[in-house]
Amino acid sequence: MDAGTPDLPDDPTPEQIDAWVELMGMLSDKTYAAEMRSHMSTLWTEEFDPTAYAQAADATFVRVRAAIENGLGPESAVGREIAVAWLADSAKAMKRAPDKEFLDWQLEQYRKHHARSARYQELMAVLQGQGPQAPTGCEWSWIIDAMKQLF
Repeated sequence: MDAGTPDLPDDPTPEQIDAWVELMGMLSDKTYAAEMRSHMSTLWTEEFDPTAYAQAADATFVRVRAAIENGLGPESAVGREIAVAWLADSAKAMKRAPDKEFLDWQLEQYRKHHARSARYQELMAVLQGQGPQAPTGCEWSWIIDAMKQLF
């Protein structure tokens, strides 16, 4: 978590100060820190390939954005194709089988961590001068809805 926390800019805007205060509150919450340690320990195992995972996520987000721009929902045939590919690619990055157990695990991780993770991303974007958007929030919601239709 320390590595993922940016420095406050030298001449911060009021929005950046507010984001910093909220982010520091989030990061100093001992319950949150314990949850993140526990969550990350299930993800960052010796088998986990973070580069492959990041590449899979980036490629998936490109496909999801294109589907959204073309008016295709997660319930579409394209949504199913994207969900199947994401499940396979993310499982490969974690050296796991892209089966129902892995799907259920991913859906549970999303349920438990998405809201706080999306807010963290929003705060980071503000601190980096990008505005309060959650760059991957919409894509994650879309792919999760698509995955709910598998198996």
